[in-house]
Amino acid sequence: MPTNPSENQQDPVQSFTRAVRSRLNRFRFLDLFLRAFAIGTTVLLLVGLYYILRGHAVPKFYYGLALGLIITASLLWFAARRWTRDQAAHFADRFFGLKDSISSYLHFKEQNKSGEFYQLQAEASIDSVTQLKPESISYHWSRRLLSLCAVLLLAAGLTAFKKPSSEVLEQIRIATETTAKTEEINQHLEELIDELEKTLDEDEKGELKPDQLRQLVKEMEKTSDRKEAMKQYAELERQLRKAARKLEQRKNEQLMAKAGEELQKDQESKKLGKKLSEKKFREAAKDLEKLAEAANQPQRKLSEQRKQLARVKAAAQRMAAAAKAANRKGSTSSKSKSGAKSTSSAAANQSKSSGNGKGESGTGSGSSGSSGESMEELLAQLDQSAKALDKNLKNAQQEIKLNGKLSKKSLGQCNSSRSSLLSKFDKLNASLCKMGSKRDAKLKLLSMCKKIGQCQGYLNKPGAQSLAQCLKPGSKPGGKKAGVGSVESRRDGMGEAFDQGELTQLSGTKGSGPSQSTVESADDGSGVSSRRTTAKRREFKKQLESFVQREDVPDDVKEGVKQYFMQIHQADEK
Repeated sequence: MPTNPSENQQDPVQSFTRAVRSRLNRFRFLDLFLRAFAIGTTVLLLVGLYYILRGHAVPKFYYGLALGLIITASLLWFAARRWTRDQAAHFADRFFGLKDSISSYLHFKEQNKSGEFYQLQAEASIDSVTQLKPESISYHWSRRLLSLCAVLLLAAGLTAFKKPSSEVLEQIRIATETTAKTEEINQHLEELIDELEKTLDEDEKGELKPDQLRQLVKEMEKTSDRKEAMKQYAELERQLRKAARKLEQRKNEQLMAKAGEELQKDQESKKLGKKLSEKKFREAAKDLEKLAEAANQPQRKLSEQRKQLARVKAAAQRMAAAAKAANRKGSTSSKSKSGAKSTSSAAANQSKSSGNGKGESGTGSGSSGSSGESMEELLAQLDQSAKALDKNLKNAQQEIKLNGKLSKKSLGQCNSSRSSLLSKFDKLNASLCKMGSKRDAKLKLLSMCKKIGQCQGYLNKPGAQSLAQCLKPGSKPGGKKAGVGSVESRRDGMGEAFDQGELTQLSGTKGSGPSQSTVESADDGSGVSSRRTTAKRREFKKQLESFVQREDVPDDVKEGVKQYFMQIHQADEK
């Protein structure tokens, strides 16, 4: 059997087929790349138009993304549609007119066909291939596709140079400024809470709860939308004001202010009353401790004890009277609002309390002390304890005068009354301290709300350079200074003027004294002006003549009208 030439040397047919296949694959990849490029640039152009029509600049990363997607799509497309060996052999047979010579050769080669016929076919295929060149296969460029790619590339490239509109630039500036300002504000709020926590005592921490405030600040989402940021800060301010409203103790504050007014009527308790009126509850609690110390002196003589107790008794009596007056006023207002049903209920409660003989105020005040008792009850109990101790001391003093000594029973009653009075002082002091803590916590919450309002102003103020500038508006130098004014009507050294219901007539000289307006009088004179009347008569005379001279009026009518007006003028002249 003849020897296969491919066994001794490199197979020229397979080499030719591989060269043809490689060239066809290059052409195939170029064709697929142009198509993917046209599709990719079309999508890129649409994306660019979407941004441009909205006034935005096209983000540059879209161009790199489009190029990467075009290359990736071309490779994947090429991997799915590249030329195989058999397809390249069929193409070469058709292109060079070999009548399936290369395809048959490769087919017989794979099946290991042998024989003279196959040998002759192989030699003929080899002879044909050696005379051919793969470079003769050329790529036919599509002018339409190239033109389309060029136009799309130019259009998509031009979109890269389009700058954003002024409105969009302003939105970008606001978004960037909002992001920076919100970060600054949130950091400032956290620092403010940390500084606030350092100044709080244990009672204020229990009322204010700085951990919850810090959690509210941390829960605020970072946003570049100014409206959303303003909404979040408004919600935070609302939460703080809600917490501040929970700390309100308006009734107790009004009650203690009324008690302070009563205490200021006495010179010895004026200092304590002033502190209560000014809502300095903690300082007032210290003064109450001094009163309690004055009442807690069992080692002194009974007369001296009663003398010291007189101050306490007077103060307690005044505060209890103020509590009763405030409670009576509150019940009167509630009666006027609630009607006959609430009136009968309040009267029944009042008669019940007066029947007990304790002189205590109603417990339905809605404001309680530290032990669950209302402030009215604490003041009433303090007054009762002071009276009871004074009564026991008086009885003990009389017993000493009669018997010369004090019995154990009287001594026990005095000590018991003193202990009861001191316990009432402790409860009232605790209530005042709690009121002071609530008030301080409320004021600090409201101060923080004010800070948040200033932060909102800083966020909504484009010209603000820093948060400190809005928190301290007067710290920035520049601008006009305050002017100097005077009030000429000020009466120095005179007391307050009270309206006595009397009428007073003011007198003065016309044209003298300061005034913002002036009054000018016209010059006086005499004479009669008749020009206006004469002008009217002339005008009337001309109208009469034109009416009489009209041609469309009959002569008898003209004469009658003329006589009529002549008679009128004669009557006027008379």
